[in-house]
Amino acid sequence: MSIAAEQRRLAAIMFTDMVGYTALSQRNEALALELLEEHRRILRSIFPRFNGTEIKTIGDAFLVEFQSALEAAQCSLEIQRTLAKRNPDVSAERRIEIRIGIHVGDVVHREGDVYGDGVNIASRIQPVAGIGGICISVDVERQIHHALDARFEKLAPVELKNVEVPMDLFRIVLPWERDTRVTAARETRDVRPRRSIPVGWVVAAALLLALIAGWFLFGRYKMPGKQSGAAELPAKSIAVLCPIPTGAGQSCRRRI
Repeated sequence: MSIAAEQRRLAAIMFTDMVGYTALSQRNEALALELLEEHRRILRSIFPRFNGTEIKTIGDAFLVEFQSALEAAQCSLEIQRTLAKRNPDVSAERRIEIRIGIHVGDVVHREGDVYGDGVNIASRIQPVAGIGGICISVDVERQIHHALDARFEKLAPVELKNVEVPMDLFRIVLPWERDTRVTAARETRDVRPRRSIPVGWVVAAALLLALIAGWFLFGRYKMPGKQSGAAELPAKSIAVLCPIPTGAGQSCRRRI
């Protein structure tokens, strides 16, 4: 093979992978094939809009080349946005979820295929992306940081298979994911003032109620005691016939 048949250039490489396809094909092969074809139709309709060139498919994965890192990132966002709109309307088993990895590097075109570190590293970055996520290398992040309207989260250095030096990777925070977090934070702030009552106020109120109840009970049971002590029983008297001859039938009372 002549060297002239090779073309070497710098390119942005995107690797995609369909999550859970192998497991689904073992459970329901017909459904797996149906979703695979739908997945391919969706992605192939998006690639050309961002000047992406499909190099090849590897099972349920795509290898796509872009002339710029920005177009690769924009394409990946549109793919995930399209699937995020589709998935809520179907059952969990029929969802299409993919991981995407992007890297910028030197590649070699040979007989319709692409080789080189750019391809190898992109394929290793893709598994690091979460389900429905996008993971990019630090080289991509440097080129799109100020050009892409998105937020980036730096990941811990990762040792990629067959890559000698640990790489700094970033996760693109998806716009709808960011909106969800902001909404949740606002709801938390709205709830806090309504649910928090100072503990000191509760204790003070409890003590005040206890004092009022004690004063009321003390006064209630003390008053009958004073009344019973003040009211004396009338003195008993016995009528005794006095032996005085002057008045028969007279009687005198002697207090006993």
